[in-house]
Amino acid sequence: MTTLIKGRKVVFKNKPTATGFETYSINDCLIATRGTSEASRPQITIHLPKKDPRDVVNSWVEHDGFDWHVTAVTAVQMNENTPTRWDRYAIAERIKAL
Repeated sequence: MTTLIKGRKVVFKNKPTATGFETYSINDCLIATRGTSEASRPQITIHLPKKDPRDVVNSWVEHDGFDWHVTAVTAVQMNENTPTRWDRYAIAERIKAL
């Protein structure tokens, strides 16, 4: 039996631009928890599809009932070494309201 990995649509909100803020969706993303003892806040990774090269740093996403701030994106991986549909990922931190 073959199990297919299903991506989901992620809405990236309030990304600062030179003229204000922008909100857009990227289809076929994967979201996973990111566990590291050095992290000061809970983190997730958002695996981004090869077909969408947009920069998502400094945008906000909603996941699992929380708001997450995208703080970084990895470099694009070599196409030959990434046989899946995703070739980079964003790192987002959960921000708690004061």
